[in-house]
Amino acid sequence: MAHDKDNYLLWQGTVRELSLPEQLRVARETGFGKISITPLHVTKWKEAEGWSAKDMLAMAADEGVKLAHLDPLTRWAPKWKPDNVAEEFFPFLGFSVDDFMKLAEEFQVESMSTICCFPAGTVNSVQLTEAFASICDRAAKIGVRCDLEFIPFWGLFDLNMAWAVVRDAGKDNSGIVFDYWHFMRGNPDLDLLATIPGEKISSVQLADAPLTYPEDRSAPDDCLNWRVPCGEGEFPVTEITKTLGKIGGMKNVGPEIFSSKFDAMSADEIIASIRDFFPRALEQAGQLNGYSAQAV
Repeated sequence: MAHDKDNYLLWQGTVRELSLPEQLRVARETGFGKISITPLHVTKWKEAEGWSAKDMLAMAADEGVKLAHLDPLTRWAPKWKPDNVAEEFFPFLGFSVDDFMKLAEEFQVESMSTICCFPAGTVNSVQLTEAFASICDRAAKIGVRCDLEFIPFWGLFDLNMAWAVVRDAGKDNSGIVFDYWHFMRGNPDLDLLATIPGEKISSVQLADAPLTYPEDRSAPDDCLNWRVPCGEGEFPVTEITKTLGKIGGMKNVGPEIFSSKFDAMSADEIIASIRDFFPRALEQAGQLNGYSAQAV
């Protein structure tokens, strides 16, 4: 099987402290045809660098990489403000639906992530499903797939909940973003995963970590600063990847290593790390599928 670089998406969390040109270089040199962007990053680059969306799209095209996925949107839900992160984090989360959709259209993305930051139990499933169906409809008008991501320390906290919302909303342009850290830190249920139609797993984010939270850090801190490359933690990465492969869910696959260690690394160091762990994690699960961690 030949390497299809458009099936591999470098999640920006892995390279979040690099400049856009360096992020694009990391993607190209490790065989990724796509990269995700955040509303906060692109807005800052517009202001600080004077780059327009057209400029950034041209930069990406020059590297043979697509700015394919906009992440995240929170304010689609009936409530959005979390109660377990500092307010300094709110600008990352708090883009309005109108501003987010404007960026999605401006950057011509293929897909977008919706997440729920409200405390667990404050929005019921009917409200959430109706709101998700509505935002899917709005995304469809601009040709964008609308994906739902569960996060274990907020209101939509596991795969079961996310699948119920996506299933009951019944929108053709919807799917689930499957994050290994979120899966393992929530209610990891491989039997449930095996029953979900593969076409409804839209994107896959690989990461690893110890099986349990260290006592000296919060869940958000552990999520955003302490992930490790696959093989350096204790998650059953191979078993998860095999299950995703069996259902046909290995799409838009890439690492999402939110890590203070990665934040301090150069582009070349991140390239070397991805080339080491990412193909090995895929191969161990029989899901290499022609992937090569080299420029294509």
